[in-house]
Amino acid sequence: MNAGVWNSVFAVPASVVDDYIKLAGERSLKLLLFLLRYGGKSFSEDELCEKLGFSEKGELEDAAVFWEQRGVIRRVYGDDSGELCAAEKKTVSEPKPAKTVEKVKAVKPASVSSGEIADRIKSDKEIAMLFSEAEKIYERPLYQRETNMVISLVDHYGLKPGVAMMLLSYCKKAGKTTPDYILTCAKDWADNGINSIELANARVLKLEQRDSLYERIRKALGLKSKMPKKITDLVEVWMELWGFNEEMIMHAYDETVYEIGSWQPEYMNTILDNWRKNGIFTVQEAEKASEEYKAARKAGREASKEKPKTAEKTKKPSNSSFDMDDVMAQIKNRYKNGS
Repeated sequence: MNAGVWNSVFAVPASVVDDYIKLAGERSLKLLLFLLRYGGKSFSEDELCEKLGFSEKGELEDAAVFWEQRGVIRRVYGDDSGELCAAEKKTVSEPKPAKTVEKVKAVKPASVSSGEIADRIKSDKEIAMLFSEAEKIYERPLYQRETNMVISLVDHYGLKPGVAMMLLSYCKKAGKTTPDYILTCAKDWADNGINSIELANARVLKLEQRDSLYERIRKALGLKSKMPKKITDLVEVWMELWGFNEEMIMHAYDETVYEIGSWQPEYMNTILDNWRKNGIFTVQEAEKASEEYKAARKAGREASKEKPKTAEKTKKPSNSSFDMDDVMAQIKNRYKNGS
């Protein structure tokens, strides 16, 4: 150790190491150490970017959000720009009530400042749990865009925090965690009134069944990429509108390949449509109907092969120069006479 470096030191809160050392990213730690080094002094965003070597847009914002949400630093807003400094005593504002949404318009959620979000986290336990769950899902501190996405689930789309957590968990399991995808799902849930734990459970179950079916069909077809939209649209009709489960849809797939030797979505759609019209919704019912159809078709083929019997005598062909009956009579007479 070079003892000379101890000539100038500064304090770091123990909670930074005890609670956040695993969660805080490199940029967040750089920002905090710099602010602690200069006591309660404030810095503009341009100054901090220059001092810390942040050159990409959003780097400073992402670094600051982590500590703002935990009340370690605060942002002081002037006219159009903000200044960051180590936090002192913080006044907590009242949380914004989550609005009930009947039909959400396709507009982009408004951006919420990291300071406002930090206030919400400190004053609302459910919001704090939602953000904690989001960080567990991403396995890192949230970036500013992700932070706005999480708060939009509640404020813009009106989802209850518990329902929003279930949506995030499903998206994580499905491997689709981009803010745009999550917000698209949130709009769908809001438009369809899915805002209770029971309804969310049912929706997640249906989505997981659909995703499982997509994967089975994709593997059966040997596709290396995602399912074509034409097929996913058909699957949605089969499951959502016609009410077929995964087992029945795959059974229709097997029947299609058996009948025509390859998979054709239009032919498979015809099979399922016929089953729907005839009230066939289980594999057992489908197999019974198939056996009855095959038996009837076989009976029809055998009936077409049979020729009707006739009691009439064989008539003389129109181009014949002799009478067959006379020939047969002559043969009989010769046989009697020993000829």
